[in-house]
Amino acid sequence: MNELPVWSCQFGEMKEPGASPLNALTVGTKFSLNCKGDIAVAWSGEPARIKFADGEAGKAQEHTLAILKVIRQEPQAADYVVTSYKPGDHKPEFLRVVAGTQGFEFAKPTWNVKSVIQPNPQKPPEPFPPFGPWGLALPLWVTIVLVALLITVSGYVYARIRKAGQRRRMLEDLKLHATVLEPIHQFYKDARKIRGHMNQLKAGEDLKPVAGELEKEFKLFILRQYQVPALEWSDRAILSDLAKRHRAVYKKAGAQLGKTLRELGRLKGQKNLALKDIEQMHRMSLDTAERLEAARGGQA
Repeated sequence: MNELPVWSCQFGEMKEPGASPLNALTVGTKFSLNCKGDIAVAWSGEPARIKFADGEAGKAQEHTLAILKVIRQEPQAADYVVTSYKPGDHKPEFLRVVAGTQGFEFAKPTWNVKSVIQPNPQKPPEPFPPFGPWGLALPLWVTIVLVALLITVSGYVYARIRKAGQRRRMLEDLKLHATVLEPIHQFYKDARKIRGHMNQLKAGEDLKPVAGELEKEFKLFILRQYQVPALEWSDRAILSDLAKRHRAVYKKAGAQLGKTLRELGRLKGQKNLALKDIEQMHRMSLDTAERLEAARGGQA
C-alpha cells in the first residue's frame, strides 16, 4: 500500500443512553473513533475498514478493532463507530483506516477491552464431587457401552457448539471483509494485485508470503460467496458444507474446488518454491472460481 498521511485520532464514549465508559469496554461494546489531519484524503466510495501492520504482528491484531458505522468521512476529518472482538490491553504501533487505496494512519493507539466473563476471586472453581456410591452393580459391558455413548454424544454436542461459534465468527469476518464488489469480481481484483506482486519479485526472493496471500484471498472468496468459515475450517469441512447447502454447485465444481484447496495448502507448505508453481496455482484458482461461479449461476 502507498504511504498514507498521518492523522491524529482519539477514542471516545458513545453519546447514547447506557453507553459504556472507555475504562469499562467489553467485547462487542460500541465506542467512537474521532480523527482529523492536515493532509486531505480523497476518499473513494469503498467501505472504510481498519488495516493493521503486515505479517504475524498484524495478523494477531485482527478483530481487535473494527469499524461498525461511518458517522462522517471528510477530506480532513472522520468519525466512526467502532468495536473490538478480542479482550485485552491493545497497543499496536499504528493503525490504518483505509477505503480502497486511500486513507490515513495514526500512531500508538491504546484501548483496553475486558472479557465478558470475569473470574470471582471470592469463589474459586471447585472440582466436581465424586459420583456414587452406585446402588446397583452393572455388568462391565453395559458400563463400557454407556461410557462410549456418553463420549459420542459429548463429541457431537461439542462439534455442533464449535461449528456454531465458527459461524458466528464467520459473520464477523464477512463484516470485516465486506466490499462493494460481488465476491467473484473482488477475487479478480485481488488476483490482479497478487499478479502484480509476482511480476515485481526478483529471482531468489521468498515466495511463501505470495503463496499464503493467494490461499487467503481464494478462501475469502469462498467465505463471501457461500458463507462458509473457510479461513477456519479444514478443506474437508468446507467441501462437506458446500455439498450440504449448495448441492448443484458441489456436483459441478466440488471436485475441482477440493483439488485447488489441497494444492494451495501443499504449495504454502513447500520449502523451496518456484515462481512457475505460484503462477500455475494463480491460474488454477481463477479457473476454479470461474467454474464455481458458472455452477452457481445454473443452480435452481
